[in-house]
Amino acid sequence: MKIEIRLTEGTWIFDDSDPLGPPGGFGEVFRGSGECGPVAVKRLMLTADAAAHRELTLGATLSSRTLTNVVPVLDYGQDAQSDRYFLVMPICDYSLEQHLVGRETLEWSEISNVTADVIDGLMEVGDIVHRDLKPGNILWHDGRWKIADFGIAKFVENSTSLQTLKTSLTPQYAAPEQWLMMRSTSATDVYALACIVQEMIVGDPPFTGDFDAIRDGHLRGQPERMPNASARINGLVRSMLRKAQDGRPSLQRCKDIITSAQTDVEATAKNALAEAGLQIATQQAEDDAKRLEEETRILSIKQQGDEAADELLLILNRMFDTITDSSEAANRPYSTAPSVCLGPAELSFEIPNNPPRVHLEGSGWTVYAFSQIKLRCDIERVSYSDESEYTISASLVYAKRPNDSDFRWFEISFWAMNSSFWKQPVALSPNDRNFDVALSTTMGVFSAAFGPHSIDAEDEQSFHDRWVGLFARGASGKLRPPQQMPPPSTFFSDS
Repeated sequence: MKIEIRLTEGTWIFDDSDPLGPPGGFGEVFRGSGECGPVAVKRLMLTADAAAHRELTLGATLSSRTLTNVVPVLDYGQDAQSDRYFLVMPICDYSLEQHLVGRETLEWSEISNVTADVIDGLMEVGDIVHRDLKPGNILWHDGRWKIADFGIAKFVENSTSLQTLKTSLTPQYAAPEQWLMMRSTSATDVYALACIVQEMIVGDPPFTGDFDAIRDGHLRGQPERMPNASARINGLVRSMLRKAQDGRPSLQRCKDIITSAQTDVEATAKNALAEAGLQIATQQAEDDAKRLEEETRILSIKQQGDEAADELLLILNRMFDTITDSSEAANRPYSTAPSVCLGPAELSFEIPNNPPRVHLEGSGWTVYAFSQIKLRCDIERVSYSDESEYTISASLVYAKRPNDSDFRWFEISFWAMNSSFWKQPVALSPNDRNFDVALSTTMGVFSAAFGPHSIDAEDEQSFHDRWVGLFARGASGKLRPPQQMPPPSTFFSDS
């Protein structure tokens, strides 16, 4: 049936018996027409009563901009006759969802192009969080991939109940904060994009099954490794899928890696006593709000630190698995710390923990979790003054440096002049003031011997190579203390 609607910019006609694709969580799209020719008309699944006659400002926001990777909005608003809300857009060729039908996976070159176009679209509209990014909202138009439905989730969120919003979201791509009804940020879109990238690579998003299984996966699960993707891309997708928003990489970093890898309560004071009571109640409410905010902040830090600790354990255990898979003689005794032994060499690490100190004033580092890795080996004494054992260790900290936008796992080791540590780089705890001073511009006892090196995501393999190489040299009796500080690059190689 042909239906005429009158919106902000003009009059349009659409046929509700001619849908363009299946209905989505927030609306359905029909083939339509106007003075400019054929168009796509999206009817939001929201009545005027539910929306309290809110202005569809997202349409005005997008229609006033020239955007390259966002589907343009030709018209928008509330129909004068039906009181329903609509968006009018150009007809696009097809969606990514349709493009994936019948294809188990896509070639990396195409995956990279899709992802880069989507990131460009998200960055173009940096002041609006999409909130419902999914393959059905990524459309091919004018020779590139563009994002549609920007901000509709926010409009619905402001206009209806949280429960309705929850059931409107697409479970396979909804970030943990959306399941918990927490505030969404651009990191929410980063998470959804990671789900889409994994689907393009392996054929399915990270968490599948029934509604409960998908929810539990997003809240507590970890994605499976993608065997047909490089370690760098696996690392990137894992970091994009971190449960804590602050732990996810920025859109720019994602693009760099992708492209380089291919209720109100009313009160009236009727007398002075009531006025005083109101003031006290107000102050108590403010104090309660501050306390809740601090409790929430501390809980968020602990959650992020715990998740980071789990991530580091996976990184370290993958390294130890590499060692034991490479040699039948290697074994993993578990005493006070996880370790792997081969001949005279032992490589071990501490179980990660959350340090009581979070922000380091001198260096400006913010640390949420800490561990250390240590290599001990017997060495042949060449002279009487030589030690018969050599130990080298490094701090592993989940931190954000002053100019960083993301938290990362870093490896860094320290040395001190005129002490036993000058040939023996050591780990320092972030709770040790020497750690902070060594990373600041202040002269102190300790200095950085090597690092900081990022060791997670795309940099995991370099970390593995560094310590597996040292361990192999220690096991073969070839590892000797460095003769200078910082150690030369040859110290970490097999040569």
